Amino acid sequence: MVREWPGHPDPGETCILKIDPKTGGSSRLVPLTASIPVGKKIDTHRHPEADEILFLQNGTARAHLGDMVREVHAGASVFISAGTWISADNLGSAAINLVAIFSAPGFEGFMRETSAGEGEKNVPLSPAEEDAVEKKHAHAMIYQ
Repeated sequence: MVREWPGHPDPGETCILKIDPKTGGSSRLVPLTASIPVGKKIDTHRHPEADEILFLQNGTARAHLGDMVREVHAGASVFISAGTWISADNLGSAAINLVAIFSAPGFEGFMRETSAGEGEKNVPLSPAEEDAVEKKHAHAMIYQ
């Protein structure tokens, strides 16, 4: 589960890394599943070095890609080219389950450092920890 940090004061989505260089041997693709709770969102961010595709399994979201805003529903595919600002709001009455696939590794390292693993206590990040993680992973994840 994503941990709290000063700019993101609420543990939100859960994320399960499916395959990456560490767990599955893929040197190119990083698929994961995520769940966005009711009333929560994916905060505005971009991935400088990787394209991303989101596949909504259920629910309704308002997706912001750069200057474009679209309402998307279960079954939708959202392509996000590298460097594009993205955010998504859960508009429905149930958690949104989605699959995300990244064209290059990098994001999974950020997720490991900013999340609590299964069975771990979800302890908020301090401002210093947040700054260090964001600097270390700026090649893969930048928040607005």
